[in-house]
Amino acid sequence: MWTMNGSVGWSDVGVLIPWRYAGIYQDEAILEEYYDGMARYARFMEKRCGKKMPIFAEKVKLSPEGKKYFVNVGQSYGEWAEPADVDGGFHWQDFVAPHPEVSTAYTSWILGLMAQIARRLGHEADAKEFQSYADGCRDAYRELVHTDKYPLDTDRQARLVRPLYLGLLDEKDTAYAKKRLIEALEHYGWRLGTGFLSTPLILYVLASYDTEAAYKLLENEEIPGWLSMPKNGATTVWEAWEGPDSTSGGIGSLNHYSKGAVIEWLFQVMCGIRVDGENHFTVAPQPGGTFTHAGAGYTSVFGRIESRWEREPDENGQVRKTVYTVTVPANCTAEIRLPGGAEKTVGAGEHVFTE
Repeated sequence: MWTMNGSVGWSDVGVLIPWRYAGIYQDEAILEEYYDGMARYARFMEKRCGKKMPIFAEKVKLSPEGKKYFVNVGQSYGEWAEPADVDGGFHWQDFVAPHPEVSTAYTSWILGLMAQIARRLGHEADAKEFQSYADGCRDAYRELVHTDKYPLDTDRQARLVRPLYLGLLDEKDTAYAKKRLIEALEHYGWRLGTGFLSTPLILYVLASYDTEAAYKLLENEEIPGWLSMPKNGATTVWEAWEGPDSTSGGIGSLNHYSKGAVIEWLFQVMCGIRVDGENHFTVAPQPGGTFTHAGAGYTSVFGRIESRWEREPDENGQVRKTVYTVTVPANCTAEIRLPGGAEKTVGAGEHVFTE
């Protein structure tokens, strides 16, 4: 079984985020201890809004209000380490020039989190300030995707995954981006075209509206893809999709966390393990693809919880039923949610369900 340590909080699309730490463990100490430093960094990000570098800034036409919150300044690596045939390979400018699409998106995301943290700790004036910048950057991003420079009509998977995951688009553009992401994957042979920032997010985005699409991408064995690494002899996770002999600008780490972040999705969605309160879990596994079984065990601060599912075929090889086994630690409860819609709250011990 897989093992994983650490858990802090959940966003609406099912990923762990730090600000929910206090909600799960009923302990705001970590937020209070580091709040001043986080607030200083948030205001540093605010000061970058509306500015642009004199040499490398990109020329993008936005409304006067959009320009106030557009982040077109500062050194950043951007998406970093997309496949070479997706981004055209690395150039020295990639290390020193701003990446305004990425920077504007994450400025909105981070300041939105800071607004929630400030509100939880009772800093209402800060919360209002941070939220105003988060909303402003979000609105600037919504303008950005209707420019010729950063359209949603693109095969760049990262530029579709990012706004979908961070909730930056309006309803109409969200629906379009979801559809366009599937098309982008089809055009790329259901291989991964993402870099450091979006690779950990893409399965969450897909599973939120098309579970089988997520599994189809997960099971791809061609380069670029997670399974292409062990298929080509790897025993660790490569930094570059193309591997140690690639020409991707010299990024040659052979043991890198970034693309291995997919393991989080295997725990949280494939096997459905979530810590969502003191001594309480939600277990909502989502079987899919050609997998016949999967299992995960997680030693949380409340004890070890395990989730496993196994598909049993009929005489024609079709799935006849799926058996789910959940083990809940002592002094804990878990809400079980099965794909067919069944829900049940259980206590400690091993529980078996069939659909």
